[in-house]
Amino acid sequence: MIEYAQYLLLTNPLEFYTAIVATLGVAFWMLDRRSMKAALKATKGAEINALRLERQKTEASVEQSFATLQLRCQASRDAWRDHEWRNGPKLRSPLRSSEEQKEIQQLELAARAYLEQFKASAPDPGSCDIEKLAAYFSEANRTSLEFARLASQLPEPKNRFH
Repeated sequence: MIEYAQYLLLTNPLEFYTAIVATLGVAFWMLDRRSMKAALKATKGAEINALRLERQKTEASVEQSFATLQLRCQASRDAWRDHEWRNGPKLRSPLRSSEEQKEIQQLELAARAYLEQFKASAPDPGSCDIEKLAAYFSEANRTSLEFARLASQLPEPKNRFH
């Protein structure tokens, strides 16, 4: 092989230099390809971590909206108890709860059903499918809006005497 290289160098030096440059070009292309693959892998890893973080933020936001709704339901229940204590209870059996209490309970059950539906729609934790995660994020926004809608439907007592 060395003899052929010497023969090629002596007879056609331009072809010899062309072969060296082509060989170096292929070698650098291989190195560049490896570094591109490593960079792509690092980018995908960073993107996956960003999506996981966004998913955790979204789940925390939905849980916070649900907790806020529960607090508002409890505040509404307390307001109705105070209202009945100040204004006297309606004539009904003491074992039966009022219509307002039932309505508050129904709203809480509906909120819990929305939360369970949201949790059931969650993709696998290791899943990196962007379409599924986008659908999951939109479901989270929809669930938070449902919690806000349910909170706006809570019955508030009206004072008879001002």
